[in-house]
This record gives sequence, structure tokens and C-alpha cells, in this order.
Amino acid sequence: MSEFTIERVKTGIPGLDELIEGGFPKGDTILVAGKAGTGKSILATQFLYNGAVTYDEAGVLVTLEEAPKMIRRNMLRFGMDLKKLEEEGKLAVVDLSPSKEATPVTIGEYPSFDLSGLEAIIMNHVKKLGAKRIVLDTLSIMAYKFKSRDILREEFFKLAAHLTDEGRTLVLTSEIPEQHDGLGVFDIEAFLASGVIVLYNEKISETSRSRSIEVLKLRGSQHSSRIHSMRITEDGIRVFPGEIGSG
Repeated sequence: MSEFTIERVKTGIPGLDELIEGGFPKGDTILVAGKAGTGKSILATQFLYNGAVTYDEAGVLVTLEEAPKMIRRNMLRFGMDLKKLEEEGKLAVVDLSPSKEATPVTIGEYPSFDLSGLEAIIMNHVKKLGAKRIVLDTLSIMAYKFKSRDILREEFFKLAAHLTDEGRTLVLTSEIPEQHDGLGVFDIEAFLASGVIVLYNEKISETSRSRSIEVLKLRGSQHSSRIHSMRITEDGIRVFPGEIGSG
């Protein structure tokens, strides 16, 4: 047995940790990609919720698309009370969505999706909570702000490197556009991440669909190479390692 072992951050998502040697490598950047409606935001938020409730690790959720009140409402359906965690100082929800309904951000504070400004806002919350888990949902929104693929890659790489400093684990979500074979808007996202998880919700008949999950890559890990069945239950996402899904 090797003397070198990678410290793991448990997701707490039933069945998922079994596929990834017990959890995400601590301090890594993990991309969760999928088309609309596949459960990306649920998985990412569940990762934060479990961190705070089960593993005593505070988290920061940065929402670039959906209003915080909608996220809180949706997660309550799974028995996950985000508002309670916020009040307890175990979770911060940073509203950078178009609505800005919860935490208005001035132009001077956050000019034109400048990533240094974004980093400063996130790190302010990270330091306040001593957060070990960060979710950025969704990276695709920022990607549209950049015209240059090279600048996009460079800026995203710097942001991810700074956010994962001191062993923080970063989960990014990215929407795969319809009729698109890549993993994101400009296929930049996969280069950022040491781990890539893809969610599927495929139509299998005129009346039904099948949800599944694939660990496409996870550096430093002997992860499952199969596509596994996944369901969104009343308790959130559950992965079934013994069931093979269709991607």
C-alpha cells in the first residue's frame, strides 16, 4: 500500500462517495455538468448542506442565475433548510443572480463580471465563515461574458486556484447546451477541473426518462468508469452504484 493517501471530502450524497473512493479530493475543483433539468444545482447544494450538517464544514453558495429565495424554497422540498444554516453561520448564499433580490451588488463593487471583483466578494464570505466548501452555480452564465476563449480560460483558472487555496473544495456547475457534445458553453470548464461529473436525464420512451450519473474523470482516484442510475428522491439526489444507467 502506498504511503501517500489523498484526503477526501465526503459529499454525503447516498451512493456517490462509493464511486469516488470515499469523496472528492480535498482542495480540488470539481465540475458538475449536464443539460437543463438534470439536477446539477441540487447535487451541488446537497454537497454544501451535507458538509454543514453532517461534517461540520461551513460552505458558500454563489448563485449567478437563480434567485436565493427560489433555491431555499426548492431545497426545502428535500428537507434541507438553507435559511437555518445561514442563521447559524454555517452557510452563506451569495446572490449574484440577475434579480439581486437578496444581496444587491453595486456597479462599483462588481463591475461587469470582473473576476477579481467576484473573487473578492466570495472570499469575504469564505473568511467570515471559515468555509471549506464553495459552490459556483452556474459557470455558464459567466462564460457568455467573455469573447476571448484564451482570456476565459486564464481568468477561470486563476479564480479556481485562489478559491481552492488552503484546502477548500470548489464545485462548479455548468449547463451543457442542447445539441452540444461538449461539457459547457465553450468547453473551457473541463480544463479547469480535476474532476468532472456528468448528469443525464435521457428520454427512453414516449412517456418516461431515465436519470443517470457518470464520473468522467477524477484525478488521483480510482473512480467508477460506468454510468450509474440516479434518482431525485424526496431526500434529494441518490445514486445507485449497483444499477447501470444510460447516458
